[in-house]
Amino acid sequence: MAETVADEVRACEASAREIVARAKSEGARLVASARTSGEQAVKEARQKSHRYFRDEVRKAEGEAEASAVKIVNDGREEADRFYSGAKPRAAEVADWLAKEVMSAYGN
Repeated sequence: MAETVADEVRACEASAREIVARAKSEGARLVASARTSGEQAVKEARQKSHRYFRDEVRKAEGEAEASAVKIVNDGREEADRFYSGAKPRAAEVADWLAKEVMSAYGN
């Protein structure tokens, strides 16, 4: 009977070692899987963030371009208005300038 109980204990110990080894293996596999999933999630988050900021920069550049075009067009219109408004006086100023030069330096 002593041998039977000893054999039974040895068999249980071997079975327990096998269960522990399988558990360690499964634990290592789960840790590796979790690490891989975490790394993949971080990678995807970085890519998503990069895409988001790239799109935001493109959007801001587009808005800036539209604003710059509007500012340039407004400036051109203002310059045209100034030119049109000052055009009649240009002849007067030119006549006055010519008279001043002629009076200062003669014919």
